[in-house]
Amino acid sequence: MGTKMSMVQRTRRLAGPMLTFLLHAEDDTLRAFAASAKSGRAAKTLVKQGSQRITLVALRKGTAMPQHLVAGAVSVQTIRGCLNVGTSGGEVEIPQGTLVAFGPGVAHTATALGDCSILITVSMP
Repeated sequence: MGTKMSMVQRTRRLAGPMLTFLLHAEDDTLRAFAASAKSGRAAKTLVKQGSQRITLVALRKGTAMPQHLVAGAVSVQTIRGCLNVGTSGGEVEIPQGTLVAFGPGVAHTATALGDCSILITVSMP
């Protein structure tokens, strides 16, 4: 088993000159995990390179992420479904295929209005 784990870890690169992902396949896997997760969500970091982090997150309908903030700039793109995002400036629905960007340090909440998947990109200072 140790050999199998080592191969998985070696083949899953988080950084490199060029990385490619099949988002629908990644989403299918995360959706299955989110469906059975007590928290209603599942996530996988795809890229962790320098100051950049890209994470795919699957959320079941009604799953809420409490208010949080990141020191760097953040973008959220809906891959599937619809997400409601709130900031001190109000709330906005982010339907499938939509991208929203937050400046550094903007506190926000998020709630899945239906089963959804989001791609989060963070650029740390």
